[in-house]
Amino acid sequence: MKRPYFVWDYDIEETWQPHTDKEWGWFLVRKINYGDFRGLKRGVVAKYFPKIEKLLDPGKREMLRHFLHQ
Repeated sequence: MKRPYFVWDYDIEETWQPHTDKEWGWFLVRKINYGDFRGLKRGVVAKYFPKIEKLLDPGKREMLRHFLHQ
C-alpha cells in the first residue's frame, strides 16, 4: 500500500503529477517552500521559476536562482 504524501495543507498520492501550468506552479511552490526537493528536475523548475519566484521563501528563491544560473 502506498503511503500518501502529506504536507499540512494537502494530502496527495506520491505518484500524483501536475498536468496544467497552474498545478505545476502550486506543486513546485509547496515542495520548494517546505524543503522537499525530492524528484524535482532542474528543467521543470527552470521553466516555472519566473512564474513562481515571488511566491517562494526568500532564502530558497536565492538558492534556486544561484543553482539555475550556474
